[in-house]
Amino acid sequence: MSDSMSRARKAQRWAPYIFVSPFFLIFGLFSLFPILFTLYISLTDWSLSGAPQWIGFGNYAEALQDSRFYDALLNTVIFMIMIIPPQIIIALFISVLLTSGRVPFVGAFRLVNFLPYITTSVAVGLIFGILFDWNFGSINSMLASLGVTQENINWLGQPWPSRFVVAMVTVWKYFGYTAVMFLVGITGISRQLYEAADLDGASKMQQFRYVTLPMLRPVMVFVILTTMIGCFQIFDEPYMLFTGMGASVVGGPEGAALTGTWLIYDNVFGSLSRFGYGSSIAYMLFLFICLVSFLTFRLMNKGEDA
Repeated sequence: MSDSMSRARKAQRWAPYIFVSPFFLIFGLFSLFPILFTLYISLTDWSLSGAPQWIGFGNYAEALQDSRFYDALLNTVIFMIMIIPPQIIIALFISVLLTSGRVPFVGAFRLVNFLPYITTSVAVGLIFGILFDWNFGSINSMLASLGVTQENINWLGQPWPSRFVVAMVTVWKYFGYTAVMFLVGITGISRQLYEAADLDGASKMQQFRYVTLPMLRPVMVFVILTTMIGCFQIFDEPYMLFTGMGASVVGGPEGAALTGTWLIYDNVFGSLSRFGYGSSIAYMLFLFICLVSFLTFRLMNKGEDA
């Protein structure tokens, strides 16, 4: 009797570990192992054929002298400036509008706003590639009919117009997701705060400024940080815009749309198949993202720490 009770207690003691073990197994196999393997590969010269040749930090030193690496970082910073402010403003406006109680069919509007987020990047790239086509695109035709332009704009053939198209497509695709974050934050604000503001005679604009925005500060920090990280991961939209119509312009015109992820993809899966070099760029981008995120977080919480 005592032996059976002892076995039962042992089984009961190990039961929680057995139940949670699938998570750790999957995490180790599909997350931790690729991270560590990529770190090892970044220290080698490997093109998939043959065994990896250990070269230490040679790939990192080469990346620091690679002008394309700095172009990718610069483009990412430019995309941050072009994407984050309009995406937050549009998403915040929509979320406030949908929670104001003045919009009919709120559920349908929420669905419509979220549809771009679930649209595949391939479809988005092809559709906007057709819309912004230099010769036959609808955007040039519309601008010409309104008298805004006298001649067609080569949207996808010039550096700054191509950056504008990439930024606009990214904002269009992800503002619905950002609006959902703000919707959750606004619905979590206590109604008593607005009632108190009403009693004090505050207008709707004053309520938005002194109640909604301060209470949304944690959501705002989360949205800005995740959008910044998302800007470092931009790949699908520019890749489909500049390669989806049969062309193969790596990085867009003059590399204006070359992002860090695209640079990794080009080095690893391009004609060079430099797995080690691409892995080193991935780790350097990871460190850069950590640094930028940390500085941004500290800057946005500077007032809170005081």
